[in-house]
Amino acid sequence: MRVYQCRFRRGAERTVAWIEARGAKVGAWVDLETLDDGGLWEVEAVFDAPLEDRALKEMQRLNRNSLSSLMKNVV
Repeated sequence: MRVYQCRFRRGAERTVAWIEARGAKVGAWVDLETLDDGGLWEVEAVFDAPLEDRALKEMQRLNRNSLSSLMKNVV
C-alpha cells in the first residue's frame, strides 16, 4: 500500500504525518488516530514522494534506533 506525507490543520493546530493514499487529497478530512481524540484533521498539502508502507515502517525503525533516548540521559 502507498502512503504519502501530508500537512494537516485543525483550527490553529498544524502537524505533518504519513497516511494512506486514499486519504491523501487536499481538502479531505481524516482521523489521525495516533495523535488524540480531538476530531478530524483537514489535509492541507500532499507531498510528492510516496512510499510503500513497508518502506516507511523500515525507515521509522531505523530512525528510532539511531536516536538516543532522552530518558537515558536523565541523571
